[in-house]
Amino acid sequence: MRSRSHALLSAAALLVTSLAIGACTGVIGEVGEDENNASGGQGGGSTSGGNGATTGSGGGSVCGDASCTSGETCENCEGDCGACAPTCGNQACDASETCVTCPSDCGPCPAVCGNAVCEGGETCLACPGDCGACPASCGNQTCEAGEDCMNCPGDCGACPPMCGNQTCEAGETCMNCPGDCGACPPMCGNQTCEAGETCMNCPMDCGACAPVCGNQMCEMGEDCMNCPGDCGMCPPTCGGAGPATTSLDAEEQSFLMLLNQYRAQNGLAAVTACTSLNRAAQGHSEDMRDKNYFSHTGLNGSTPWERACDACYDNGCGPKTAMAENIAAGNATGQSTFTQWKNSAGHNANMLGSAFKVIGIGRATGGGDFGVYWTTVFGGDSEASCN
Repeated sequence: MRSRSHALLSAAALLVTSLAIGACTGVIGEVGEDENNASGGQGGGSTSGGNGATTGSGGGSVCGDASCTSGETCENCEGDCGACAPTCGNQACDASETCVTCPSDCGPCPAVCGNAVCEGGETCLACPGDCGACPASCGNQTCEAGEDCMNCPGDCGACPPMCGNQTCEAGETCMNCPGDCGACPPMCGNQTCEAGETCMNCPMDCGACAPVCGNQMCEMGEDCMNCPGDCGMCPPTCGGAGPATTSLDAEEQSFLMLLNQYRAQNGLAAVTACTSLNRAAQGHSEDMRDKNYFSHTGLNGSTPWERACDACYDNGCGPKTAMAENIAAGNATGQSTFTQWKNSAGHNANMLGSAFKVIGIGRATGGGDFGVYWTTVFGGDSEASCN
């Protein structure tokens, strides 16, 4: 507005100047007329009829004689007196008058975008530089300054999910945003021992539980020999291997875990280690190693069921339940022996026998032609001797 006020002041100054010039012109005309009147009064005129011309020292004015004399003005004799000075306010926009110097004659100046003044006809849409940015208008399908997905999703779209805002939104899961969606439940079988999983409820992820003698449970690795408090006293006449080798070692435990995983994959229940069958299996593996033979029939003529019965598995006497035996030689690890039996139809059928609930495992190393001998004995029912 300061610039516009200045322009009006300048116009006013020019107007005053024009009026002053006009006044001077008027004064000049009056002085000339007085001089002519004075001259005419002092001198007499003469007339010559010879050539028809009339002269006089104070004669009348003639427009076009290059002299602005009495009676001539810029209006009736511009050639002698010159062009009239522009007069602001005469309703005519004369040369040298503009919308700045004489808006009353020439009209107001048009708005000029960019002069830092929001003039008539300018708006925030047509000239934001002068009038400022238009306020945001939610709902016009344009995401404008000041609008976002939070205050105007209709224009700016829905906000993407933001992990950490206490809301489990689309695209967030317990895996990529547990803070909003909560921790994922443990998943047994993913090779990670997660919170809530133990060796008891998920040995595949957490490993087999170590036996705890004295907890009133005869666990894997415990028997009547090494933990009679949990497993009870051993029968005095039980045959098979001694207590030093009857407990399952790391490779035998690994085999049992692999076997039960395999059974689970085929919709079968797990089998549990049976102490009396462990004695029978370990005893036969040691006998094959020490006497350097490989057969289901012992060199003394014993059958698998007779060896189980001799090791105090009462159901083996007869036998009174479903039973089977696998033997292998040459592989030291539980994994390799498991694979060896899995690839043999008959041995694989025994491992996947649906009638079996208990197993005895025996591995003997350090002798014989094969170096390592394995025996597994399967039983259809558990009994007191298994504890």
